[in-house]
Amino acid sequence: MLVYNSQTHRKEELVPIEEGKIRMYVCGPTVYDQIHIGNARTFLSFDVIRRYLMYKGYQVTFAQNLTDVDDKIINRANEQGRTAAEVAEEFSAAFIEQMHRFGIMDPDIRPRATREIEAMQEMISLLIERGFAYPVPSGDVYFSVRSDHNYGILSGRDLDQLRAGERVEVNDEKRDPFDFALWKAAKPGEPSWPSPWGEGRPGWHTECCAMIHRYLGTPIDIHGGGADLIFPHHENETAQAMCAWDKALANTWMHAGMLRVDGEKMSKSLGNFYTLKEVLDKYPADAVRLLMLQTHYRSPLDFSWERLEGAENSLARIAGTVRNLKWAADHAEGEPNAELADALTAAMEKAAADYEACMDDDFNTAGAVAAYFQLVTEANKYLEQAAGV
Repeated sequence: MLVYNSQTHRKEELVPIEEGKIRMYVCGPTVYDQIHIGNARTFLSFDVIRRYLMYKGYQVTFAQNLTDVDDKIINRANEQGRTAAEVAEEFSAAFIEQMHRFGIMDPDIRPRATREIEAMQEMISLLIERGFAYPVPSGDVYFSVRSDHNYGILSGRDLDQLRAGERVEVNDEKRDPFDFALWKAAKPGEPSWPSPWGEGRPGWHTECCAMIHRYLGTPIDIHGGGADLIFPHHENETAQAMCAWDKALANTWMHAGMLRVDGEKMSKSLGNFYTLKEVLDKYPADAVRLLMLQTHYRSPLDFSWERLEGAENSLARIAGTVRNLKWAADHAEGEPNAELADALTAAMEKAAADYEACMDDDFNTAGAVAAYFQLVTEANKYLEQAAGV
């Protein structure tokens, strides 16, 4: 089985760390609102990958976090006059509900950031001890990016070619503008926890690395997420792991392509921003899944209501073919036409082989779906010939 590794930029044979087992982690949502369909595309892609690995006989341990403390959650809570915990709990439940509606399997492990503070503090302390992180007088703790000579190994970014202050927070307490927060000092009214550096909360990049190490060990076989997470999030994750434990965070990095709407970037300002809940309230989950799986997970996906309606029509065509095959089997008179039956059997065997070949080639669902539709075409030919049409 070949899998594209974002770090090496090539397809590689999947060789599990432990024979017959796959340890897999996919970054979950920040729970401050309903997830949008771009998020949903990523979670569907890795759900299908997980299911196919299980089909191939691997024992898959799948973990996905919930980021339930973050600036976005705090800001939403302040806007609504609620606590951050109330906002996080509401949208954690909403996320799980929509995943169930969408046919996504629950993870085996679903850690929440607020329940993993101790593990994160242990990792931060280790990074400070080893000289890769430093506390500042305000109570923040920063990771020293330039102390990690491997920084950029995932994204290929060269810090010297990036302008100071571009896509990074400029702060007088940082030794370098690219250093990122491992621990943030508490501000009035924000959730916080005691720590060796004072009351505060973890930085976003800290949680996944600590959770992976605690629940799955390092390295893991597969780490996944959306392509927008490669830099800086995943780059920062793997930097922490390498510096804390002298081990890569993951052997294979996989990233799902971005979703566009009618050829444009999805944006609230353009009026083309859709949540998964909105879409599932209008169309069945199977139609949305089919639309998304008709594009390879690494490729950009163009969403439109017309394409979604087309997917729904395709499902109706498939269902109609299945009904007709069952009817033909139940109402057959005399001996079935052996030649036609053999042709249909051959078509089924070819579709199964084509499907598996596509999925073994970097989980090419687009090719797998095409193989399925070709079988539907062959089945309809069989029905027409059997009926003498």
